[in-house]
Amino acid sequence: MKSSDEIDIAQVLENRRLGAFQLVTLAFGFLALFVNGLDYSAANVGAPAILRAFHAERSAMGFVFGWSFFGIFLGSVLFGIIGDKYGRKPGLVLAVLAYSIPALFTPFAHSLEQLALFRFLAGLGIGGAVPNTIALLTETAPKRFRVTFVMVAFVGYSSGNASIAQVAAWLIPVLGWPVIFLVAGGLGLVLSIVLLVFLSESVPFLAAVRPDSAKLRRLAARAAPEAAISPNTRFVSRKQAETKFSLALLFSSYRRTATPLLWLAFFAESLTYMTFSAWLAVILESAGLSPKEAALTFSYGAFGAILAILIFGRLIDRFGPRAAVLSAVLASAAIMYLGRGGASSVAIATVATLAMAAAAATHQSLNGLVGSFYPTIVRGNGVGLATGMGRIAAIVGPVIVGYLIAAKVPQQQVLYFIAAPDLVVAAACIGLDILRRSPSARMDFSPARPAPNIEQPA
Repeated sequence: MKSSDEIDIAQVLENRRLGAFQLVTLAFGFLALFVNGLDYSAANVGAPAILRAFHAERSAMGFVFGWSFFGIFLGSVLFGIIGDKYGRKPGLVLAVLAYSIPALFTPFAHSLEQLALFRFLAGLGIGGAVPNTIALLTETAPKRFRVTFVMVAFVGYSSGNASIAQVAAWLIPVLGWPVIFLVAGGLGLVLSIVLLVFLSESVPFLAAVRPDSAKLRRLAARAAPEAAISPNTRFVSRKQAETKFSLALLFSSYRRTATPLLWLAFFAESLTYMTFSAWLAVILESAGLSPKEAALTFSYGAFGAILAILIFGRLIDRFGPRAAVLSAVLASAAIMYLGRGGASSVAIATVATLAMAAAAATHQSLNGLVGSFYPTIVRGNGVGLATGMGRIAAIVGPVIVGYLIAAKVPQQQVLYFIAAPDLVVAAACIGLDILRRSPSARMDFSPARPAPNIEQPA
């Protein structure tokens, strides 16, 4: 076989222009994270109504949040492994089913303990959808659009957060708290069928694990029609040393520093974002907002996050991790300011919206960055373990806040506890940015070159 019949399809895809295949995959990623956001925030925005329905103290929701995030942590690791072994598509489809079915059973809970069980089961799928979506989009997007692709898809996540808050604000007073879980679970079931039928597998993943498959040949022809793929084309990898799975790859070369920094950043960031978003509706009601005002403010914050994510997606594509320093500092400052007493309802809603938007932008900035630090064969595990560190923090943070509330700690001090970790995130992002520009990492993070003309003359 002639060398001209060999194609490194991963390199072709990362250097080509945007096409229909890439944009369709982005659209499915957006939908997957939209429904993920619906389910994730259902308990958050429904918390005040759930507490009233079960006649429970505010601190009791910490138990529910903790079990939910424990499920999210396990799911991010478990489904990351599934995605690396069997493919991004089966990993994502199974994850969507895993959170949709428990969501539909949640309205039948007769106690907070049963509710916590259903949220734990749903958390497995919520956590599992994220690493597979990130891996799929990172491997599909041209290099210069990688972070933007992931963060545009996470606009879907914030849109889901905002939408379920609107459902809570307008329908819970009429139909009760179960409606939010029925909406999220029903849409999730529909989405799982759509993804099963129409979603394409990651082409670089197939090239790494099944280079001789007929499916790879068909998908590669659709993803890069200019590559002139023939029946004799052989797919090769530019990084032969990274074609076999090994956890050691998470700590090889510059990743021996990048992986711990990413884990630290995800852990600290989730202490702020996950805890803040989980308790926000309860905090807002405690600050004097009505249940409807609290739910709508949550929604406004999620809509603000959409704008922030789009802005920071492009900033990170251009400037790297140091762009996330700005959003982390802004989030920390706004959350701390929110703890000041005597503010009007309008001021509380405005600052909470800014805090939610900046914290979400920081969260999604890390999600956008993480996939690019790992090779294809371990990307699902790399992303899953990094986000898993965040899920551990998400288990701990809301529970600690529940104990602080039960101990009658002033809300200002509680908000200081929530805000401080984002300053650690800012420091970790500075370290990641320095590392990104090191000689050992420069090849992976250098700007994409124009795609070569790989069509062979007749």
